[in-house]
Amino acid sequence: MNDIPNQYSDEAQPKNLEFIQSLGEARMFKTKQQIKGEGARSLTDHLFVSLLSLYAMSNSYDHAPKVKEYARRTTMYGGFNRPSPSGTDTYQTMFTLLKPEGLADSAKDKLLLAKVNVDQRKIRQFMKMLESGKVNPGQAQAFFYKLEKNLAIQDPKLRAARRLIGDWNNLTTTQQQLASTQLNKYYRLNARRSDINPMFSQFSKDNGLIVGDSKLKKIGKRVARGAAAFGIGYAAGKATGM
Repeated sequence: MNDIPNQYSDEAQPKNLEFIQSLGEARMFKTKQQIKGEGARSLTDHLFVSLLSLYAMSNSYDHAPKVKEYARRTTMYGGFNRPSPSGTDTYQTMFTLLKPEGLADSAKDKLLLAKVNVDQRKIRQFMKMLESGKVNPGQAQAFFYKLEKNLAIQDPKLRAARRLIGDWNNLTTTQQQLASTQLNKYYRLNARRSDINPMFSQFSKDNGLIVGDSKLKKIGKRVARGAAAFGIGYAAGKATGM
């Protein structure tokens, strides 16, 4: 994979200059050496969080157009099988997971990748649904459940966030705050350069979905008492300190 430039080419640029500038300024992957250093777990978690974030934003009147454009750019090449320096970070993540040769040489990375099954057809189908705006909660829940299994996601808080985000429009504000705050923490700690980070951060701010640690703990306890499925994952995830 070639070094990835900080800006997209002039071809097929979105009309929204602010949006394209945010993508150009925040790039997750710049060199293959960087990708190799971060490891396979970073790639699987990044793909998982990226798709969760896009789905949450797709349910927002103000942010759905940005998701549409991002999904279009991610799927514009048809598949994920060739290097594309101008591709989105989600495209780059998919390409690397499908062709990890020379990028995941450690024993733990090889063991993880042996468990990972990247179903690019299903992922591309989901991205096209995001682009069209036609994805319902049932489809999202089924997709993310299978994606979690296929990517061998282990972080209990990411798994707990998946249970919530798949049913986004039926969540209470406090549940949305809990899920959004955890994803924002993921970006802050593990993916500051992700091109979705500024999009999701702005989405969270615009909708009042970022809360402090003290309030987050209170929300977590309240949500855990009322949603057993989420409570198991959240309680197990406390030890991670995320």
